[in-house]
Amino acid sequence: MRDFINRRGFALLLTTALLSACASNIPPEIREAPPDNPALDQVLADTAPFVSRQVRWGGVILETENRADTTWVTLLALPLSTSGRPDISDNSPGRFIAAVPVFLDPTVYSKDRRLTVTGTVSGSETRKVGEFPYSYPVVNVTHHYLWPVETKLPPRYRNPWWYDPWWYDPWWYDPWYPYPYRY
Repeated sequence: MRDFINRRGFALLLTTALLSACASNIPPEIREAPPDNPALDQVLADTAPFVSRQVRWGGVILETENRADTTWVTLLALPLSTSGRPDISDNSPGRFIAAVPVFLDPTVYSKDRRLTVTGTVSGSETRKVGEFPYSYPVVNVTHHYLWPVETKLPPRYRNPWWYDPWWYDPWWYDPWYPYPYRY
């Protein structure tokens, strides 16, 4: 009986350690969408019925503008993954403005960074995109999450002319050895 309890305790400890290692630092408000989250294209068609509705939208930052008491972040909306991260794709439903009630540094919240916001729709504002007048839905932000920049590693270089006559042994064989790649 003692062995069973020790094994069970060890399994519980191991499971707890593994689950805590997988815990996310993304706020739950960003990870979970509101139950009646309207799509941006619905709000773009007619903003009035959606005023003071809770939304979770995200996208790529186009512009960050600091005002006296808020920061207006203009975003190109993108579809969100299950964790709330904006997925890079060619099908954007449109643009929107996120009114964040604190100062956001435009250098940190710069162009082409990904941002996810939750808040309530407060109306719309018409601005020009080039010469075209565009009606932006405005979201009063309660929570926002700036996604970290993804760094891409350089491709691994393999010299095609590299040759070491003492490296190859015709009598040595290992089927799990990663031949012919040697880095």
